[in-house]
Amino acid sequence: MKLNIRHFLDRWVNSGDCLLCGLDAGPHHNLCNHCWSSLARVPQPCVLCGLPAPQGETLCPRCRHRPPAWQCLRAPLVFTGPTRRLLLQLKFSERLMIANAFASRLWRELADSEVDVLMPVPLHRERLFERGFNQSLLIARQLAWRLDKPVDHRSLIRTRATSAQSGLSRRQRLDNLRRAFSYRPARHWRRVALIDDVITTGSTMNACCRQLLKGGVETVEVWSIARTLKEDS
Repeated sequence: MKLNIRHFLDRWVNSGDCLLCGLDAGPHHNLCNHCWSSLARVPQPCVLCGLPAPQGETLCPRCRHRPPAWQCLRAPLVFTGPTRRLLLQLKFSERLMIANAFASRLWRELADSEVDVLMPVPLHRERLFERGFNQSLLIARQLAWRLDKPVDHRSLIRTRATSAQSGLSRRQRLDNLRRAFSYRPARHWRRVALIDDVITTGSTMNACCRQLLKGGVETVEVWSIARTLKEDS
């Protein structure tokens, strides 16, 4: 399985150098302080959708009118520039140490959460076989190790392969994800952190959250590395 071999090699040969500038990033990091602080952050994000909220507000007008299925969203970085480049390399170029790079910097911002378990957005088995790994699971494991939380990657299942969401309208995204997930927990979880690498329109997260809530989960937080700043079409 190429995931195990490549993951081992990445951890073994990783020198701790910054992935962006090449300088020493310190132990257990792959992004130095300077490069980390230079990454674009979402300005005053809405606590529900992660998009910028009006000055002095915690919720944007859209979420006041039509809130998502989850109770909190944390996606601090903007999906642009170096953040976008690194996350695409993680997903498509198998640079698995990038999951560690972001987790090593973000976990402190999530440490105040009282979730019981981290749960990655699943890939369909065909996509998993094709790619060899699930980047959301890699991120979840790196965060869970630092937060001392369990990871459950078996209960939430993608039951059918779906088309790529990019380029689809909001209605097409919803249709594409219909009956795409199921939740079959081996134990009851009350408070779940749902993990993905990038939040775009949130359609995938809403589909997952509905299954979790229907299955008895009381609270769902969405955690992601980055957020696009484009509204649903």
